[in-house]
Amino acid sequence: MNKKKYTIESSKDGTPTLTVINENGKKVYLHSRHSPIREAEINKGKFNPEKFDTIIALGSGLGYHLLELKEIIVKYKKVILIDVHLNIEEEIAKNPYTQFLTQSENVLFLCGFPLTEIEKKLEKLIDLDNTKGISVIEHAHSVRSFSNYYNNIRLIIEKNITQKAGNKATKSAFGSLYLKNVIKNLNLLSRYCPVRLFFNTMSDYPALVITSGPSLESYIADIYENQHRYVIIAVDSSLPVLISNNITPDFFISIDPQPYVNEHIMNAKLSHTIPVLSISSYPIYTEGFSLLSLNTHPFSQMIDEIFPDTVGSIDSHTGTVAGDALKLAHLFGFFAIGLIGFDFSFPNYKIYSRGTSYQKRFSLYFNNRFLPVETFNFNYIMKSSNGIKYNDLHTRRSFINYKELIEGYLYQKDKERFLNINSSGISMNGIRRILFKDFLHEF
Repeated sequence: MNKKKYTIESSKDGTPTLTVINENGKKVYLHSRHSPIREAEINKGKFNPEKFDTIIALGSGLGYHLLELKEIIVKYKKVILIDVHLNIEEEIAKNPYTQFLTQSENVLFLCGFPLTEIEKKLEKLIDLDNTKGISVIEHAHSVRSFSNYYNNIRLIIEKNITQKAGNKATKSAFGSLYLKNVIKNLNLLSRYCPVRLFFNTMSDYPALVITSGPSLESYIADIYENQHRYVIIAVDSSLPVLISNNITPDFFISIDPQPYVNEHIMNAKLSHTIPVLSISSYPIYTEGFSLLSLNTHPFSQMIDEIFPDTVGSIDSHTGTVAGDALKLAHLFGFFAIGLIGFDFSFPNYKIYSRGTSYQKRFSLYFNNRFLPVETFNFNYIMKSSNGIKYNDLHTRRSFINYKELIEGYLYQKDKERFLNINSSGISMNGIRRILFKDFLHEF
């Protein structure tokens, strides 16, 4: 909990005001010393519960900037007040002008919590499926005085909404497809085993989790020569690269409901590779059995009710197959997990690893003597990145969001087990970066 100190003083008009020690160690007023109640005018006319029925307030102070809510607060589903100061709601409860905030059942206070706790709580509180819209209101003096704290809160909110909006759009766009896939996969249920059968069974082994970022091709020779020394978990898009280089993954994971996933396994001999699928994945017909997992889609959850104990969940809540592959490795219990192809950028002006179905498709349709694929890649990168750079690497906003989602998942786990084998992409915060030869030597 954040135990930052604050002091209640009386302003010139007799209403309570608030002084704090800011991030620079200086005493500042978060409200006027003359008439704090005039802050109500700042947000006059900005509250519209018909359009935005959820409010997230960054900085509550004593709540004067939210006074206009008093007459309309019952129209809101949720009002979430986030403040850096522990127990500031107790002072709001004493203030006759703003105590209505503490008396309303739809108002939730997150005061004095560390960022990790805020992230967990917002994950549960933000619900895009049951809200008209979300409005973020800032208390200017609070945000200015504790900019680091509130800037991080903004990033947490943005990441949360981006992820959930993507999930909502996916469910909306592919709703009927999910249902069709579930029905088709029910016919294959006898060939599925619950993925939980492998949970905590591999603590004696190291593993590689491989995705299809451009840096993958730099490690192909090393992976091939040493593939007997670790268990390989591949996301479906990396399969063409691995198979064409005589690398046999032990597991591959596929969660996408769309039929183009078959493009990744076309002509691939996977008799020694175990698929890990969701019940709503596009049906993949392979030799032998497959492992079955759950996701958060209602159709998937329904199957667990009808056929209990037939599945086990590896949903990482990142909305990405790479995130689920990392959770798979974590639940299997590997003592060291090397990550390959997690670039979050366009290293060396490449979009995909050579040999992926994406790269083959680009080469087929765009490669000609007037516009070679390298030129097309460069043009695509410059347009896609819109000039965005991160650590001097061209990237795009979706890649950064993707990176933050993966980091958020890994942050909740014992991060020491995960090692980023990457010399060209963007680093992951809190995850050790390691050379392939050092990974082999240590593990």
